[in-house]
Amino acid sequence: MKLTRIGKIKGHRVFRDFSWPPALQPFAQFNLVYGWNGSGKTTLSSLLRYLQTRSVVIEGEVEFEIDGAKVMGNDLPSAHLPPVRVFNREFIASTIFAPAGQMDPIYYLGEDSVEKQKQVEELKKDLGQAEAEVAGARTKKSSDEKALDDFCIGKARVIKEILINSLSTSYNNYDKRSFKTAIEKLDETSAADALLPDDEKQALRKRKDSQPKDVVQAFAIAVPDFEGLAVEVDTILQRSVISQVLNELAADREVSTWVQRGMALHSGNRKSVTCRFCDQSLPTVRLQELEAHFSDTFISFQAELTELARRIESHREVLVGAQFLDPSRLYDHLGSEIQSAVVETRRLLGDVAAFLKSLHEIVLLKCDTPFEIIALESVVKAGPLPDHTALVNAIGTVNAVIAKHNATTNDFQNQVEEACRSLEQSYVAEAFSEYGQLRNAVDAATTALQGLVNNPTNLKELIAVIEREIVEHRRPADQLNAELRSYLGHDELRLEVKEHGYTITRGGQPADNLSEGEMTAIAFLYFLKSLQDRSCDLANGIIVIDDPVSSLDTNALFSAFGYMKERTKAAGQLFVLTHNFAFFRQVKNWFHHLPNQRKKSPDLRPGRFYQLIARVKAGQRMATLAPIDPLLEQYESEYHYLFKRVHEEAHRDDGEVMLEEYYGLPNVARRFLEAFLAFRYPGVVGDLIKRMEKVDFEQSKKTRILRFLNTYSHSGSVADPEHDPSILAETKPVLREVLELIEKCDAEHFRGMVSIVAMAAGESDDQ
Repeated sequence: MKLTRIGKIKGHRVFRDFSWPPALQPFAQFNLVYGWNGSGKTTLSSLLRYLQTRSVVIEGEVEFEIDGAKVMGNDLPSAHLPPVRVFNREFIASTIFAPAGQMDPIYYLGEDSVEKQKQVEELKKDLGQAEAEVAGARTKKSSDEKALDDFCIGKARVIKEILINSLSTSYNNYDKRSFKTAIEKLDETSAADALLPDDEKQALRKRKDSQPKDVVQAFAIAVPDFEGLAVEVDTILQRSVISQVLNELAADREVSTWVQRGMALHSGNRKSVTCRFCDQSLPTVRLQELEAHFSDTFISFQAELTELARRIESHREVLVGAQFLDPSRLYDHLGSEIQSAVVETRRLLGDVAAFLKSLHEIVLLKCDTPFEIIALESVVKAGPLPDHTALVNAIGTVNAVIAKHNATTNDFQNQVEEACRSLEQSYVAEAFSEYGQLRNAVDAATTALQGLVNNPTNLKELIAVIEREIVEHRRPADQLNAELRSYLGHDELRLEVKEHGYTITRGGQPADNLSEGEMTAIAFLYFLKSLQDRSCDLANGIIVIDDPVSSLDTNALFSAFGYMKERTKAAGQLFVLTHNFAFFRQVKNWFHHLPNQRKKSPDLRPGRFYQLIARVKAGQRMATLAPIDPLLEQYESEYHYLFKRVHEEAHRDDGEVMLEEYYGLPNVARRFLEAFLAFRYPGVVGDLIKRMEKVDFEQSKKTRILRFLNTYSHSGSVADPEHDPSILAETKPVLREVLELIEKCDAEHFRGMVSIVAMAAGESDDQ
């Protein structure tokens, strides 16, 4: 791919309204552009640099033509472009790059190296940030781990203090690891199951703090069959004695009892026929009546009632006299349980005793009234029978507590350890939620750190890669020094490797200040060597070189040309821009000897020559690209071209001319006159004034010429319009006087130059 032409440049710096002239040949493989300072060379090379950087041309409107296809300046980032490399002031600035504020500056050679070094500096900032982030993440992780660790230590200490006891050594060494092992085994379900209410924990704490006690006998008591007794009583109450009843005795229970007892006192060993109460004789009939009343059946029934009453009372006394064990004989954790069971048992025993008492009383009543039928429910008013099953269960509950006590005693060590384990699980479960939060914080901090920890390493590796690339882009110092010595003609300046670049030394000492020419020389050497880099597609690329010989002496100029020719001869397309005529001449001669350059048809020639011209219109310089003037191309000196310019302008007759069109002519005239006088008077050393003194010419005209040239010419550059226009109005007369001075000094030379100008004008017309 090749740059065919630049179709137009509108409003871009000095190119205010340029369009590619129809008669101007398109760019070829080798292109030489000549133009004085201020004619637009820098602007043109900068435009070509936009192709290299593929950046949008913001200022003005620019249209490139690549292989015949139009590409607008604002489409460069997405356009299909050839590889381009540009050497100009921007390249020099980006190649010789010295960090500010260092006494011993380091220069980074190569635009790529500069960009990569800047990238390294940014990456080092990123590295610092990344390391700070990793440090912060480590601190956060350490902080969260410490919070979790402190939490585990605190909980382990509390559990140890609670569970340590004289009978078990299991918790003597309980620490954070023990706590973490226990809590890591839990999940939400098992943690919820392990939680204990406060009363259970209190009981377990009492159990683990207790000492082993003696085995206790079970509570033993015979529970009477009070239901059977009730049936027996009810049955006997329904019976009656059949005898010859004495009404007076039957009606009076106390008298009957007294009489019955009295009969016993008057029989057997105490037999008497005389009443021991009244000492009267006992009538036989009366005795017979009493014996009939108190018959054997009566006596037997009375005995039966008495025995029943005794049995009932005996059962009651057993229940009333029941003795329960002292709760202090049991383990503390069973105290409330045994008390509750005993209270319930006592209550039920009391109910049975009260019921038996009622049965006893009614049996005694039957003894006193054996001839009456008595209803049990009429006398017993305690309600329903006591609950036999409940009483048995209550006694069983008491004995169950006693059994627990005895089991604890028999397996005391295991019981204590089991109590401790249950308490541990409960206390651990209580911490489950908070532990989970702290652990999640540690996990999150660990994950965050893992996401950051490799960043510094990756950045360091990337920095190392780029720094290696920087080293690869730098050429070995000895090779550069050899070329620099050849280029400059001395080895006063040398490059010493330092860090990622070179320190430039002068006579062995750091070169604090480099001249423009020295900086240009170093940058240009690097540029040419970079064309040999494998990253440069020289055969298919476009190479642009803008004034590589600024401020160089003649020897350096030839060296620059030699290096440039050798390194760019295989370029796909080459553009050389210069204001230096000596350098222009070297490149021109090279192009003239290119293969096929002698072809009759200009279209077949590989080398093309162009000229940048800046004219002033409406107070503004306006640059344009034009075919090279034939005199510049054909002759080895710029002198012929300068003579032509002065001669044409001096004899120009195209009506009224705007003064701004004359702004560049004083400079042309000065360069022309200096060249003539330097050749004419080679022995005169000094400025133009001293050489003018040697000329035999009218003094007033010499004065006017000098005033004109000194006012409007500026060391080879085209001046901006800032002086007295009245002097500029004298341009054509002064130019005629300059030609007159030349003719006066050397008429033959003058006529020969006029002839050459005339022939060149004819050739231009033919073209």
